[in-house]
Amino acid sequence: MKKMFASLLALSMILVGCGGNDDGDKKDDSKKNTIVMITDKGTIEDKSFNQGTWEGIKAYGTETGAKTEYIKPTDGTTQAYNEAIDQAVNDYKANVVVTPGYLFEASIYEKQTTYPDVKFILIDGVPNKDGQYKEFKTADNTVSIKYAEQESGYLAGYAAVKEGHTKLGFMGGQAVPAVVNFGYGYVQGANDAAKELGINIELQYKYTDSFIPDPAIQTEAASWYKSGTEIIFSCGGGIFASISAAAQQNNGLVIGVDVDQNGEGEYVLTSAYKQLAHSVQVQLKAIDDGSFKGGQDLVLSAKDEAVGLPMKTSRFKKFTQADYDTLYKKLVNDEVKIINNEGAKAVTDIKVSNVKVTLVK
Repeated sequence: MKKMFASLLALSMILVGCGGNDDGDKKDDSKKNTIVMITDKGTIEDKSFNQGTWEGIKAYGTETGAKTEYIKPTDGTTQAYNEAIDQAVNDYKANVVVTPGYLFEASIYEKQTTYPDVKFILIDGVPNKDGQYKEFKTADNTVSIKYAEQESGYLAGYAAVKEGHTKLGFMGGQAVPAVVNFGYGYVQGANDAAKELGINIELQYKYTDSFIPDPAIQTEAASWYKSGTEIIFSCGGGIFASISAAAQQNNGLVIGVDVDQNGEGEYVLTSAYKQLAHSVQVQLKAIDDGSFKGGQDLVLSAKDEAVGLPMKTSRFKKFTQADYDTLYKKLVNDEVKIINNEGAKAVTDIKVSNVKVTLVK
């Protein structure tokens, strides 16, 4: 299998002049893009969704000389997002705007028309009027990118059970499509592994309604660990800080999300990632070289090597690279069918035989 974290190839600096021209070694900075990312409700240091996207943009800027900036909106409303986009274009002179999160759907629907000369990259959403999913439009200057998070979640749940864990937990942020997909996949992966092993699994399931650290979340996670939960899939950006703190204090384990969070500590077993940085870099390179194809709504999956587990940094003792490769190939070949948010209204709608799911309010 190709390396999951392969960097973009042949990103080159644009040079002007040649031969004996005295200015031959000077860069034409006037041709460099100005890329502005706008955060959603999370922060630029959430160690997850926003941070992963931003680090990809920053790396691209460092390599190519593009200017990079980010804006944290005043609040999580469409009006605030609209104002942030206006600020990016009018104050920062952005010609590329990157917006991670479905909360930007209504803003991009409007602003892609307001600023036809600006390229927009929307992650985890599709531009639609008022966020009502009734009237859609992805303009020629926009690309939306979504992921098959259920596949990453499936891999995480399957691996956790194969590793020997029988009491699992899932704590998501808000019940938005991406979080729901991770959770649904997690339950189904755990169930399939349990069926293969001939065992039964207990799984506590909750949406915390937050994407930022919260002492209350830490307290509740601690109570789960104390009552026997062995590992919690933290699926909500900044809530990772609260859940991981509880894990450290109670000898528990955590599964990270969106990016490789294994470097945060020995308590992180693995991370269900999606290739945020790489996906954005691909589009930025296309804008630079003129191959950008707007009007697309992309859904990236295992077939694109856009989701998975970082096996090199995971702390598995029983679940091997060979196990992972075999399972990943099944996902690529559509040999495993995983229900996502479009296939079930609630996790309890998913029929599982070897996992007892307990919804926690």
